[in-house]
Amino acid sequence: MRWWGLVAIVALAACAPVRSGPPSLPTGAGVTAAWLLDGLAARRSSRTSLRARARLKAGLAGLWTRQAVLVQRPSEVRMDVMSPFGLVLALGTQRNQLWAYSPSEQVRFEGDASPANLARFLGAPVSVVDLVDILLGLPPARAASRPPTLQRAPDARWLLVLPVEGGEQRVWFDQTTLEPRRTEELRNGTVVFAVSFDDYRNGFPHELDVSAPVVGSSARLAYDQVETNVPLDGTLFAPPATPRVLPLPATNAATAG
Repeated sequence: MRWWGLVAIVALAACAPVRSGPPSLPTGAGVTAAWLLDGLAARRSSRTSLRARARLKAGLAGLWTRQAVLVQRPSEVRMDVMSPFGLVLALGTQRNQLWAYSPSEQVRFEGDASPANLARFLGAPVSVVDLVDILLGLPPARAASRPPTLQRAPDARWLLVLPVEGGEQRVWFDQTTLEPRRTEELRNGTVVFAVSFDDYRNGFPHELDVSAPVVGSSARLAYDQVETNVPLDGTLFAPPATPRVLPLPATNAATAG
């Protein structure tokens, strides 16, 4: 398989033995939209970086790939696709640049870290800041354009609906632990992408299911070894030196807006 085919199925990971969020759980009428939003903000503040080993299942072939993952707020990600023989492909972001490096071909591709280009990570057309949130096991942060609403979903989970410019964000919370279990982004009534957060251990999801109906993609991420809030040198996210540097090929991914 040529290396570029791997880019389309690259993705990643996050998870760790760190419980973060509000110190106590309200019950019944004590659960409010404001409380849930404050809890998400607290989790985002407490998860600043990640170093992980992960497995990804994606693409038409549905094959699992092993990856080494680095994530650091606000906008740095690196994912190395590994084989028993070593590095197959490295894909990363640093500030506003996305790069992909093929050691076998000794070539590096570079382009803007746009939502369309970032779809190469998880298949979902999101911003790099959103990608960092997702890889850290959280719904992307959104600014409400109108007051949010909270209701019970048919499965008894709490459903938070956050109106945003051009659409809305929906987040489902576990009815007992109040941990986020699923998020959807809608633009003009269409689901742009969705993420499910499962296999929680000590407050961190060890399995993500990511889908982007607008581009027909889906991926499942399983996290094996994870460290959170570790110091990561910025040079780890720098594109590797290589004799050839070419423009990143275009994609047809739609954007999340």
